[in-house]
Amino acid sequence: MTMPSPILASAVVLAGAAALALRSMVVNAGRLSLIRVRTERNRNTKTQG
Repeated sequence: MTMPSPILASAVVLAGAAALALRSMVVNAGRLSLIRVRTERNRNTKTQG
C-alpha cells in the first residue's frame, strides 16, 4: 500500500510539527519546574531566617 506523494509530504510535515510542539512543551515544563524549585528555596530561606 503506497501513498501518493502529496499525502506522504503532508504526513511528514504534520509529524514534524507535532514533534516540535511536543519538544517545546517539554522545554516549557522544564523551565516551569526550575522556577518552582527556585521559589521554593527562596521561601524556605525566608521562613528559616
